[in-house]
Amino acid sequence: MRRLSIYRPLGVLALGAAVLFPACRLIAPTPEPTSTITPSKALPTFTQRPVESTPQAKITSAPEISATTSPDNQVELVADAGQQAAMLPSARADLPALSELNRYNIRVDIDYAGHSFNGTQIVDITNQETVPLDSLFFRLLPNGGKSYGGGSLDVSRIAVDGQEVPGKLSLSDSVLEVPLAQPLAIGESVQVELDFSGVIPVDFEEDASGESGYGIYNFTDGVLALSGWYPILAVYDEDGWNLDSVSAIGDSVYSDTAVYTVDMTTSEDVVIATTGVQVEAGENPLYISGPVRDFFLIMSPEFEVASQESQGVRVNSYYLPGNDEAGQKALEVAVESLVIFSERFGAYPFAELDVVEAPMQNALGVEYPGIVLISSDHYDDPTDISFPITVAHEVAHQWWYSVVGNDVFEEPWLDESLATYSSNVYLQQAMGEDTYEGYLGYWLQSLNDLRSEGQDDVVTRSLSYFEDPDTLASYGAVVYNKGALFFDVLRQEIGDEAFFNGLQSYYQDHKYGIAHTDDLLDAFESAAGRQLDDLYQEWLYSAQE
Repeated sequence: MRRLSIYRPLGVLALGAAVLFPACRLIAPTPEPTSTITPSKALPTFTQRPVESTPQAKITSAPEISATTSPDNQVELVADAGQQAAMLPSARADLPALSELNRYNIRVDIDYAGHSFNGTQIVDITNQETVPLDSLFFRLLPNGGKSYGGGSLDVSRIAVDGQEVPGKLSLSDSVLEVPLAQPLAIGESVQVELDFSGVIPVDFEEDASGESGYGIYNFTDGVLALSGWYPILAVYDEDGWNLDSVSAIGDSVYSDTAVYTVDMTTSEDVVIATTGVQVEAGENPLYISGPVRDFFLIMSPEFEVASQESQGVRVNSYYLPGNDEAGQKALEVAVESLVIFSERFGAYPFAELDVVEAPMQNALGVEYPGIVLISSDHYDDPTDISFPITVAHEVAHQWWYSVVGNDVFEEPWLDESLATYSSNVYLQQAMGEDTYEGYLGYWLQSLNDLRSEGQDDVVTRSLSYFEDPDTLASYGAVVYNKGALFFDVLRQEIGDEAFFNGLQSYYQDHKYGIAHTDDLLDAFESAAGRQLDDLYQEWLYSAQE
């Protein structure tokens, strides 16, 4: 096993924020309400319009919609056709096994100039848990502030199977409970309709506690970014509903895979990048996703776009005027990362991948399904090593977070450590062994500095643990750097073949699902054909005094 003693610093890189606000974890089936939403008006009709494919998102082998097709079936066929357009042909075989995924049909009107929006969503939800569900819980993430800044997301009306019901808000109005008239039995489905509206912060407007966010829900320099802009169903597991406070230093989207149809109205002159693919253009664009955990969108009239097709995937780089060199570099790195990661980890399943420049603070990059954000600060100097490493890190999240999900609150290391190490896998293949070794040296120096200050910690701890003021300073060095070093040590211990076979098995076995630490570690042991407990204990579950 190679000793990690090389130190060739390549520049300082911080992929996560380090903002001093504590967070807490709440898992409860019935959170105490702080306010209620009561029935107010008659239900409007929600009719999904048919899809007309565009050259950028040509639908092949899709079901035909005839004049005799019922409205309900028409919506299903439109969604099925769009899913095929959003997936690579080789990945469409995954769809039949995912037929019971929750389906979001959203119609939204975005007032670009007014920095606000309103919409209606219909969510078809199937109970895939092991117990009946008495209520459903949706997250209204912007109301939690912190990484979302000072905006808001409000729900004005709730209906369950056509009947209006009151809702209960809690956790700073970031949790919405929707009661069910009778428990939703295992395997049964229900349709929930929500009217919602939002106000987007301008120029990193602060929340009530003074936190101004990452820029993921924000309007700055003509760029309108919308993360968490619609009510998203919370995750239910063996512990109940996962209802965590929004994070100030990490990710806050923990969700099950679902399918999205988004019918949008907004300004005609904006260029829009989203999760999924556009299947109808014009002043009323329509977007449909494959199986994804979230639906993100961003727009600006100033965006310029460079595109390239690789392995059947259309890779798009969106950037602001004057940043042509950086925009082309982002495209180059994204394409190279896509090729390398597809070979090393398993095939990327979606038809598009977008890399988008965005005004940000407290973070250099943020990932969403099929689309990643890179801070505008990076575009000032695309020759700096931190630019390609950040792009590669966020692209790696398409494998570790997007396709293979994890609880970002309880096990933040599982996607962040792996994406950090994956970015160095990119450097090794694209830039050579010296660059790979140099970046290992940067991580090792970071860990040694931490240990010299007596702040080493356990990699596998929760996000709320690291948000505590006493441990906040160690978050990046432990979760990102020490966790990434673990993968290099493991790779040297079991060899390249077993290491990458383990990652490929982990990816295939947990595609579109939610994985846990034991799933990943078991995959490595299975690939290596032996127990690795001592190595796991040393690197993941211990801290040097």
